[in-house]
Amino acid sequence: LFNSWSYFLFLIVFVSIFWLIPKKLRVWLVGFASFTFYGFWRVDFAMLIVFSATIDFLCANRIYLSKSLNQKKLWLSFSLFINIGLLIFFKYTFFIVDNISFIFNNHFRIPFDIILPLGISFYTFQTISYSIDVYRNIIKPINSFIVFFAYVSFWPQLIAGPILRVTEVVPQFLKYKKFRLGYLNQGLYLVIIGLFKKVVIADNIAASVDKIFLIDYTILNAFEVWTGAFLFGFQIYFDFSGYSVIAIGSAKLLGIQFPDNFKWPYLSISPKEFWSKWHISLSSWIRDYLYLPLTRQKFQSKSVGGINPIKNLDGNIFNKNFALFT
Repeated sequence: LFNSWSYFLFLIVFVSIFWLIPKKLRVWLVGFASFTFYGFWRVDFAMLIVFSATIDFLCANRIYLSKSLNQKKLWLSFSLFINIGLLIFFKYTFFIVDNISFIFNNHFRIPFDIILPLGISFYTFQTISYSIDVYRNIIKPINSFIVFFAYVSFWPQLIAGPILRVTEVVPQFLKYKKFRLGYLNQGLYLVIIGLFKKVVIADNIAASVDKIFLIDYTILNAFEVWTGAFLFGFQIYFDFSGYSVIAIGSAKLLGIQFPDNFKWPYLSISPKEFWSKWHISLSSWIRDYLYLPLTRQKFQSKSVGGINPIKNLDGNIFNKNFALFT
């Protein structure tokens, strides 16, 4: 957990090593540190990330090397089938089975438990976007598996986002930066701001919200119900936003820049504006990999703007950076 002493110890150790070792070894350290970070929860599920990354690494290369469009579609379909299949299995198996049992009234139950892997949606969306971007000829496939694995499993965004595009992270992995004190200052500032949002604001609001939600709703008046609802909304925002800011700050400690994930969404004046400022990386992902393709509009290449298409942005803007990935 970001708000734990063990995480701060983790940061101190790996950030220090990152700036002390040779630059060419840093991406290896990021991959190892990310695997270690996830392994604190479950090592076996850390292997699931390796499996997912391996599938998309291989599929993307086959997509790029395929001579015909049908072959490209076949490999892309295989990648999507594996990724979406894993999401459905871990997140929706019980939901599907329960509804089927309800419809046919047979009371069928799955005879085993399914543990939901932490952050599976985040790293799955990232691997999906990579395969699709290769299929769209936005990027060339990454030749180094460790570079790709570092992108997929990069620990700051692994369990809470933001959802990143290859073009936003991998060039920074490969552009070896010199140490600057400003990276530590900015990173620590953001981590402290995120902790304040999470620990001081969200967790204290949660205590009041829990008390209200534990009361029998039949004895609550309208004011108490509305108070609980509004407080719960602010609890969610400060909790999620706090985690995102800690993630952005943690990456900044390594000199890695993440895009913003929240921009004061509760100050929006319309639902459309709200969804352009809430979990921006997710709404941007839905925009570019679901909504715009379905409406036959030009997709974008950055996880900014939320649901709003980015004006005057060429969908192939990152073609000039192909050399960074080869």
